[in-house]
Amino acid sequence: MELTRQAGNEPPLVGLMRVYKDYYPDVIVSSSLSGRASVFMHPNREWRDRLRDIQAANLQKSQDSPLPTHQAFGITRRGIGGLNGINSGVIPEVHTSHAYESSTTLEEIENMNDLVQRLEKIELPNQLVAVIGDPLLQKFLQLKSTDVTLARIDNWLLAFFEDQLQSPGSSEIFPMLAAVRDYARCVKKLPRVSLKYLQSMLDSWDGITGREVILDLLAFVPIGPFKELQQTLFQSLEEAVLEDPSVEARLDLLGFYENILQQWTVVLLSQPERSTANGQTLSDLINHTNILGLTILQNSLTVSTCSKVLGFYEMTASIFARSDLRETVRITTPLAELIYTLYFTQCLSTLSRLCNILAIYKRAFEFAMSAKPTKPTAMEQLTYPKDYVNHFNGFLMDICNCIWRARAFNTSDVNALGCLMPASMVATLGKYVSDMDTTVSLPTLFSLSFSPLFTLLSISYVRELEDNEEEIELRHAGPVTQASLKQLEKDGGLKLSWADYRLGVLRYMENKGAMGVGELMYNTMKHLMTARDNMA
Repeated sequence: MELTRQAGNEPPLVGLMRVYKDYYPDVIVSSSLSGRASVFMHPNREWRDRLRDIQAANLQKSQDSPLPTHQAFGITRRGIGGLNGINSGVIPEVHTSHAYESSTTLEEIENMNDLVQRLEKIELPNQLVAVIGDPLLQKFLQLKSTDVTLARIDNWLLAFFEDQLQSPGSSEIFPMLAAVRDYARCVKKLPRVSLKYLQSMLDSWDGITGREVILDLLAFVPIGPFKELQQTLFQSLEEAVLEDPSVEARLDLLGFYENILQQWTVVLLSQPERSTANGQTLSDLINHTNILGLTILQNSLTVSTCSKVLGFYEMTASIFARSDLRETVRITTPLAELIYTLYFTQCLSTLSRLCNILAIYKRAFEFAMSAKPTKPTAMEQLTYPKDYVNHFNGFLMDICNCIWRARAFNTSDVNALGCLMPASMVATLGKYVSDMDTTVSLPTLFSLSFSPLFTLLSISYVRELEDNEEEIELRHAGPVTQASLKQLEKDGGLKLSWADYRLGVLRYMENKGAMGVGELMYNTMKHLMTARDNMA
C-alpha cells in the first residue's frame, strides 16, 4: 500500500493489491484499485500448455467413466483446462485458507449429509466467485449467504467485465458468459454486474456471435415496467438480433421472450402479495410478442415454425388458466391474423394445438368474468370490455362455422368475423368452386367431411363402423353429408345419424391424438358435451 501511494496506479501494483483484496476481503484499500491491472505472465508458457493438455485428457477420461456415488457430491476440480473452455486462471476453484479446528471447509464435504450437519461450521472459501463453476458452493450460498458475500462475487465480476470492455474481442468473454449462464440457471438469478455488462455491449454486438448464450442470460433479467425494459434493453437486443434477416433469428427472439415470460411468471407466483404492476408487465410482454409471432408466420409457414409459435401461446394459455393469477394478469388474446394464419395451415397437429389453446382461453374468460374479486383493487383487473370479448368470440364462431356448421366465411352470425376474408374474395372463390363442381360449395369445403385435414379421418371412422357391421349391402363412397347418410340407410347401408357421425368423428380424432378440435367444439357448443357423455 505504501508503494502504491508513492508510485501511483502502476498496473503490477494494482494487480497485486487486487490479489490481497480477493484473499483478504477485510483489508481496506485506496481508490487505486480503479486502475486496470496487467495480466500476470506465467514464467513458462510451454510447460503450462503441456500441463493443460495432460489435465484435459485426464478430465475427459474421468468423465467417460461414471464416478462412484460418494464422489459425485463435492467441489469441482477442473484442472488447467478450465470450465467450458475458460482458463482456470480466470475463474478460481474452491480453496479455503482460513480454517480452524472447530470449523469445516467445503473441500471436506463429501455428501449431502455432511453439508447439512456441518452447514453452520463451514468457512467461506478464499474467492467466492468460484461459485460460478462449482455446484457445491452454489448449494452452500443458496442456503447461507449475505449481502457481503454477494457483493464480493459482483466485485470480482465487475473487475473482469471492465477488463473485457477495455479489451474488445477477447476470447475469454463468451466462455465466461456461458459459465455465468449455468450459474444463473442454478440460482434462478442473474448477477447484477453481468446484466450491466450485457447492456453495455449490446450496442456493439453483431447479433450473431454468442447469440444463444446472451439470450439465455437476458432471460433472467429482473421483472420491471415493460416500457423501461424496452427502452433500456429489449430494443437494442432486437435491433442487434434482427440485423440477421433469417427466420431463425426471429425464432431465437421468440424463444427468448418465451423463456423470460416463464421466468417472470415463476417470480410472480413466488410473491406473497402479487403486484398488479408486474401482472401488467406480463401482459405488455405478450402484446409485444404477438407482433413478432405474426411476423414469423408471414415469413415462414413450415410445421416447425408454426410449432414454435404455438409453443409460446401454450405458455400464455397456461398462465391465464391459473386461478391464482386471474386477479393479477389480464387475458391478452393473440392477433386475429395470427389465429387465422395458423388455422388455415395444412397440418392437423397445428390446427389441433390452436383449437386447444383457444379452448383454454375461452374457459379463462368465463372464469375471470364470472368470479367475484377477492380484493377491491382487482375489480378493474377483472373487467373486460364487451367489444374485446366479442372479438375473441368471433374467432370461436368462425372456426365452428368452418368445421361444424359448414358455413365458412359467414359474417351474418353474431360476432362472426368471416375469418377476415374480404367479401369480394369469398365471391370469387365461391364462383370458382361452383364452376369446378356443382355438388359442393365453398363453405362446405372446410367442414369435417371435406376439409383436407379431416377428410381421411372422417371417412376412416365410417369405414371402421362399416367393418364392424355384419349385414350391410352398400358402403359409403364418401365424403359424408347429411343427405348421403339418409340415402345410404335407404339403400341398405350403414344406419348412422348426422349428429352421431359428427360427434363420432371428433372422438375418432381424439383417439388418434388430435384432441384440440374436440376440446374447442365441446367448450363452444355445450350441448355437444352432454351428447358426448351420453354416447360414451
